[in-house]
Formats: sequence, C-alpha cells, structure tokens
Amino acid sequence: MERAELIEKQKKLEACIADADMVLVGVGEEFNESFGDIGSFPHLMSALEEVDIDQTLEWIVPFLEHRFLMEHKEGRLISAYRKLYALIQNKNYFVITTCIDENIKKVAFDTERLVEPCGNYEMLQCSAKCCSELYSSKDFSNLVHQAIMDKVGLDSLEVPTCPICGKALAYNNILCEQNYVEDGYQKQWEKYTKWLQGTLNKKLCILELGVELNLPNIIRWPFEKVAFYNQKASFFRVNESLYQMTENLSGKGISIDRNAVDFLLECSSLKYGGELS
Repeated sequence: MERAELIEKQKKLEACIADADMVLVGVGEEFNESFGDIGSFPHLMSALEEVDIDQTLEWIVPFLEHRFLMEHKEGRLISAYRKLYALIQNKNYFVITTCIDENIKKVAFDTERLVEPCGNYEMLQCSAKCCSELYSSKDFSNLVHQAIMDKVGLDSLEVPTCPICGKALAYNNILCEQNYVEDGYQKQWEKYTKWLQGTLNKKLCILELGVELNLPNIIRWPFEKVAFYNQKASFFRVNESLYQMTENLSGKGISIDRNAVDFLLECSSLKYGGELS
C-alpha cells in the first residue's frame, strides 16, 4: 500500500471514530505475544536453560511465560495498544480479543469494556476438567519467582494440583484445548452481547485488527454480520494477509493491507482522544 493511500485510510478511520456513537474493536492473532523479548530478562532465561538441562521440568515453562508477561511492561505490542486506547478512550467502546497474554491490560482500557473469550493467565483450572472451579494463579507465580531469585532450583517446586481430583492445574485459556473451562469469561461475554444489542441503528465504527482464520467464529464472522445488518456501520479490516473484504460489505468496508500492530504504530498523525505518541 502506498504511503499516501495509507494516510488517507488513517484519516478515514479517525473521522469514523470521531463521528461514531459506538466503537467495536476486535483484536486477533497479529497481537499475540511471541515472547521474543524474553532474552531481556536474564533470570527467566537462566530458568529456561535449567529446563533445557532437566526435561522433567518442562511443566514449568507456561509458568515462566506468565512471569515474563507480568514483568514485561514495554514493547511494540503495548505501544500499539496505547495508540488504540488513545483513539477510542472517549467513545462508547467494547473490545473483544482472542489474545491470552493480557498485554492489553497493561494500558488503561476499561476492563468492564473488554472480553477475553480465549482466557488468559489470571486463573488456573483442572487440566482434566473434572470441575469448573477456577483458582488464582498469583500465589504459585510468586513461588516460581521466589525459587528463581533465591536460586534454589526449579526442582524445588511441585506441580500445583486440583484439590478435587489431584490432577495438575493448568492456566485457564484455550491452550487447555478441549478441556478449557469457559466459565471465566462468561460474565464479560454477557456484558458484550448486551452492549452489542445496543448498536442496532447506531452509528457504529467497527475496527478489526489482525484477526485471522484460526477462530473466525469469535470475531471475524460475527463482525461481518454486525456490519451487514447495521445500515449505519462502517467496517475497517486491518491485516497483513487476510485484509480482503467480503463482497456484501464492499460499500461500507475498508481494507487495509498492513500488519495491524504496525498500522497502529504508524498512526502518529492521528489525534483523536489525545495526542498519540
């Protein structure tokens, strides 16, 4: 995409958000944390090297990833979220994301206007799904951190287990695959669906960021349906490879063939909701 065309579409997005009664945002796979910056945390790298030496410690890797997510406060993903927040902070918005890394919560989004249907690292569940109980992950994460910092060895840790069946606990997100307990996000999902019902016949700006086809029934297809039925909707799809708009949305949809993270980082000229920096 030529620079002039990109700037023009940025301006259209800015104008659409400014004029909208409501703003619906979907955040997808292009925002997934790659853990590429974990090398900036020597204590975590040392722990991963310990796992490489002793493969029986492989179960600790997700907990080390969680420690990274807790300690990693900057980076391009978080900067992109700041740009997004500056765009929509003064609007009636709702954000739905398939990312499980919680990077979006490191920016000042209203968590009451956010739903994570794929889960996150905040809670633990029974890996065998013997029940739907959820347990805070904070205490065990602190134990992992203490073991690393005290250099007592990761083998001093014991696998956290379900108090009901004794099976290992796992993070409450889609990495549990068929055993994923979905209760954790249901309250927010109900708020989201209620909010979505209120968009009918309202000027709605829909912004889909980096959503691919791994889980199209969560964001991609529902967003297309909302845009189709709402005659006052405008739809922006930003994606590096899957930016194409369906034919029935050609009159109200704008495709932007750019990685969604890069697109937001490039939006330095947009000033809606405050100067973007």
